[in-house]
Amino acid sequence: MDKKYAEFVGVDKLHYAKITEDSEKNYATETPKYLAPIAEISSEVEIENTSTYYDNKAAFNYVSEGTTTLTITVSGVPAKTAAELLGKDYDEINGMVLDDGVPTPPNVALSFRFNKGAEDYRYYQYLKGTFSGGAEEAASKSGSVDAKTYELTFTAVVTTHEFKVGEKQKGLKRIFADTDDANFKSAIAAGWFEKVQTPILGE
Repeated sequence: MDKKYAEFVGVDKLHYAKITEDSEKNYATETPKYLAPIAEISSEVEIENTSTYYDNKAAFNYVSEGTTTLTITVSGVPAKTAAELLGKDYDEINGMVLDDGVPTPPNVALSFRFNKGAEDYRYYQYLKGTFSGGAEEAASKSGSVDAKTYELTFTAVVTTHEFKVGEKQKGLKRIFADTDDANFKSAIAAGWFEKVQTPILGE
């Protein structure tokens, strides 16, 4: 079987970057930061299909896409990072998260990659979204190890800024690429997590 049809067999390199501007004029972010060791990630896209009927049969079908929800399981998230992602106050002097129960998560970009077969990868860049959740649990130590993980939910949306895509200007939700695609440049893959990947602004 051609390797371009390979299965996904792993996931790593989970990074996030705060968005500093997403406007009609510009899209900008901070430098991506490593989030946490990742165990599993799954996505669900909100899709609506609407059909219209004429002469007693379906004539047209309209498909619309809403948010994409990523459920991310990691080994754990440091308290300071959790505060940043969930929009909680952090006391730098005493190293404590001060949670008032009112979530104000910042808009962030999210990137990671899937292992594809034995040697290739699929790289992902979500350009805008917010984190929620942060489910935490623990169990008493016993004769066997009962490790608990940390679960976050990332809700991805389309950017306000419109990038030039072909001959059109479009807001974007995500970018992804396979390393076994001859058109995907290795230099881009090598620097994927050094900056948030976007189409070239203004071109």
